[in-house]
Amino acid sequence: MNYQLLSYPLDVKDPGFPGEPTLTYDICTSTAQGDVYNSAIIHLFNHFGTHFDAPKHFNPNGLSITELPLTQFIYEKPLLIDVPKTAGTLIEPEDLEPYLAQIQQADGLFIRTGLEQLRVDDPQQYAANGGAVSIQAAKYLIDHASNLKAIGFDFISLASPANPDHGVEAHQVMLGMYKDNFICIIEDMKLSQLNNKTLKRVLAMPLLVKGIDSAQVTVLAEGV
Repeated sequence: MNYQLLSYPLDVKDPGFPGEPTLTYDICTSTAQGDVYNSAIIHLFNHFGTHFDAPKHFNPNGLSITELPLTQFIYEKPLLIDVPKTAGTLIEPEDLEPYLAQIQQADGLFIRTGLEQLRVDDPQQYAANGGAVSIQAAKYLIDHASNLKAIGFDFISLASPANPDHGVEAHQVMLGMYKDNFICIIEDMKLSQLNNKTLKRVLAMPLLVKGIDSAQVTVLAEGV
């Protein structure tokens, strides 16, 4: 089996959601400065970089990252779909409808819009005017895709400053605030090199910190 990394290494230079903290670190000890070992204190906002939104992020009665079962992070029937989008546009139900039969068989849905390139070319545009999922699309998946454990995509967040009216409610819908089922969310993924024909399984390995809603995640795709 071959493995492909679908998450970004955390970098202090990477864009974050506008107005939110990102990542900093302080060097504690350094062999370059004469210490016998290297160490650092990391200050990390839990919704920066590739991360996993558990239900508690927007649902006060939802599960936190450490309360989810391990099976929530393993996708034996992953599906990659291509939905080309430009900056500031929304994923809508009509983008998902042609794939509905496949989506209903999947346990992990990964949406490739092409906006990943914007992360490289114009990081601030990627953060401030990226893609997003509409309220209607969130409801469409909750209502029609009961097998889905998670949805992931190549833009910075399910919400976007370009479409502020959709951000909160789309998260609430997806994370189970209005119905018994929920779909977790993996934001800011690397999907450009993923091949649906050889994709066999996806593993999402979150940073497990008790007491927090969500966390950074390392995502691996397994293929042949």
